[in-house]
Amino acid sequence: MKRVETIHINGIVFSITDDAYIKLNSYLDILSKKFESEQEGEEIIADIEARISELFTEREGGVSRVVTLEDVVAVIETLGAPEDIVDTDTVGGSTPPPRPPQTEKPPKRLYRDPDHRYLGGVCAGIAAWLGISPLVVRLVFLCLIIAWGISLGLYFLLWIIIPQAKTTAQKLEMRGESVTISNIEKSIRESFADPSLKQSFHNFLDEAGAIFGKGFRIFGRIIGILVGLLLCAWAICCAILVIGLFYMQDIVFYRFVEWDFLSFTEMLRYFISPASLTLLVVCALAIFILFIFAFLFWGVKLITGFRVKSMWLHVVLFLLWIAAIVTGFVVSIAETRNYAWRNEQVVETRPIAPTDTLYLAIKPSSLQISNNPLDIYFDKDNQSFYGKPSFHIRKSEDAQIRLRFERNSQGETKRAAYRYAEDIMYNVEINDSQLIFDCYFSVIPRDRWKFQSLQMILYIPAGTVIIADDEFNNERFNGFRIGRYRNWVMTENKGLQPANEP
Repeated sequence: MKRVETIHINGIVFSITDDAYIKLNSYLDILSKKFESEQEGEEIIADIEARISELFTEREGGVSRVVTLEDVVAVIETLGAPEDIVDTDTVGGSTPPPRPPQTEKPPKRLYRDPDHRYLGGVCAGIAAWLGISPLVVRLVFLCLIIAWGISLGLYFLLWIIIPQAKTTAQKLEMRGESVTISNIEKSIRESFADPSLKQSFHNFLDEAGAIFGKGFRIFGRIIGILVGLLLCAWAICCAILVIGLFYMQDIVFYRFVEWDFLSFTEMLRYFISPASLTLLVVCALAIFILFIFAFLFWGVKLITGFRVKSMWLHVVLFLLWIAAIVTGFVVSIAETRNYAWRNEQVVETRPIAPTDTLYLAIKPSSLQISNNPLDIYFDKDNQSFYGKPSFHIRKSEDAQIRLRFERNSQGETKRAAYRYAEDIMYNVEINDSQLIFDCYFSVIPRDRWKFQSLQMILYIPAGTVIIADDEFNNERFNGFRIGRYRNWVMTENKGLQPANEP
């Protein structure tokens, strides 16, 4: 039974029998003594060990198994026995018989040549594989790039696909030379003897990279300063806009809505609860302030080029910004639930005595809300809302004349919306054939405005004449305009049509 040892060669772990270990260790000791006093000795030993690990891996065939004595002997035969390169005194004083020269050259393998590259080593590697000058391959690629630009993409594709010859063994395989100890030693000595061979890349790429790198840094710095100035200008404009809107909110608000000198903030209190309004204002200010601060911060950072050592500032501010957005969104959703339901309530249908002619009139009112986009008006003295009702005239299916009232409201529940609809107050005086309408309906809100609305529908039979006063021409009601006609008649098929003026 043979004992198994564990060894590390070139960073790879192998299991090896004790006799194979003794053989391999003796082999490496002889080589180490040979090259320990030489300048390039460490690199030669490292490349030899790298080649040994490659040969062991190839012999294993991808399956983990124990390295035997036969494997070590085969590897030594491939690399060359120590007596081929070591003095006779080192191995025992006797002159060994010379080894027969190798007649067959191993096949070449395609690698990228890092020692003769100008860019990626693709052309130099192809030239070594073909056995021609790298200049020829470079001229061919240059002509192809000039003729067809796609060849440049082919070059970079080959750069990705073809591996680079990193080790001395791979460089020997690239040139079709046997990977033996003598060839490894020879290759490394040549590279040390000709430093320009190993550092040829500096002849072109390093100098060009330094020039272009400096140019790109200057160009990037200019772009960074311009972007920083743009961010700072944007932040300042946003700050001015937010401050201006904050102080001019009532001026802008009054220009579009007539609220009897009710400010925008006061108006919001009749739609949003005080606690939610305060929280929304805080969230809105936090969102805008952090947003403006971020633009200003990054702008100054790009202009000055300073760096914040700790990322906690960015993380904390970003989390605060996200928290303000989420909080504002949640509060907004919670407030919209107060208007989730809309209920339509038919309060009454009032019959009107049959007549051939109906006279429509509107009570005069000092309120003017025609320019109000919400068609509502708030009276701070009476703490009540006034809204503009809708009025429609339709053909009755029978000979009856009747006026239908539909009150609508929103609320957090359907029952609550029904209660809010009951708060709508409106009056119509019926004097024989004359109907006198209030100009606006009114609501004294229980807590907040629930978008109450009132719709009136007058049903009249065909042939009935409608005579409206001039107030209807002032757009007092929604849905009905007399235009230049005061007299209207209900027809059988076409609905309400203008009647001939007397």
